[in-house]
Amino acid sequence: MNSTRIAAAVRLGSALGSGAAVEWEEVFGALRAAMPQMCAVQINGWDPVVRRFVVMAEDGYNRSSSQELAHELPRTRWGGQLFDSAVPLLMTDNMPHDFRDSPHYQERLRPAGFEDGLSAALKVGRRQVVGVLHMNAPVRYSFTEETREFVASVGAALARRVDPLHCPRFDAWFDEHWSASWLLPAVAPVSDRSPAPIAGDPALRALADSFAGLGVRTVPFLWPGREGWYRVRLLRVVDGPRSGVIVACTPFENHAGLTARELDIATGLVAGLSNQAIAESLVVSRRTVETYVERLLTKLDCQSRGEAAGVAARAGYVRPSPTGLGELSRLTRGLDPGWI
Repeated sequence: MNSTRIAAAVRLGSALGSGAAVEWEEVFGALRAAMPQMCAVQINGWDPVVRRFVVMAEDGYNRSSSQELAHELPRTRWGGQLFDSAVPLLMTDNMPHDFRDSPHYQERLRPAGFEDGLSAALKVGRRQVVGVLHMNAPVRYSFTEETREFVASVGAALARRVDPLHCPRFDAWFDEHWSASWLLPAVAPVSDRSPAPIAGDPALRALADSFAGLGVRTVPFLWPGREGWYRVRLLRVVDGPRSGVIVACTPFENHAGLTARELDIATGLVAGLSNQAIAESLVVSRRTVETYVERLLTKLDCQSRGEAAGVAARAGYVRPSPTGLGELSRLTRGLDPGWI
């Protein structure tokens, strides 16, 4: 790879970054620096929920060519060849099914003035296709073996950023001990993570529906599973390849030795309820609640109800519910609407 393409690869890596937002204009600029003959480019991501490729970014195609590239071409025999290929395919490759003979090329690309092209299946690992990169040029033989080599070298970085099930900020937040799943728009795995064992709980998905409309980005709490309690965070994702709600969880080790009733009391404190209101919700006496509050202060090493509420909120020592003591709108009241 020559120095120009090495510099382009570095520029592309910087544009992709590690945050949620991708500077696609910078990505396309890096690709053009490496392949100056390129006049059109499209990057798609595979969404397993809607079961089709969605356009992440593009430049240079008209609407009909763009839609057919994203939605129809993957279903053709040539699309199957592309997904099975270990390397990007050039339009000039002599494959069993010649791309120049395809209806897509004859009816869409050739009339638009595209005489050469290169496509790459963007994969996680060796076989899992998460996206597709298409590029075209107005002159035949614009893309060469060196072009193929360059695209192959940056393919892994592109794949990671177009994968609709990947959440870039998630990796910065959670270590390998946390499992995770998408709950909304539908239950699906988060790329590179073990599925959350509680993701199939209908009550949790209902809670995620309520959470999605609250305007905060994350909330921690405890949730029961088949093998015990879990520390949980719901994350509302509004940027990146897809939007929705992710659940992240890890086993709750309970180092403070909190009992179920003490967790109920902590939930009431975080919800901003008085001792009397907590007592009425739990159908116990106010004196009983006061006793549990004193125990909770000791276990959390706090001096006041307010301090205990802050510690419990940050640690997620709460048990959310659709209504009543653990109503989610109460538990998230006052939270920073940003990514906390």
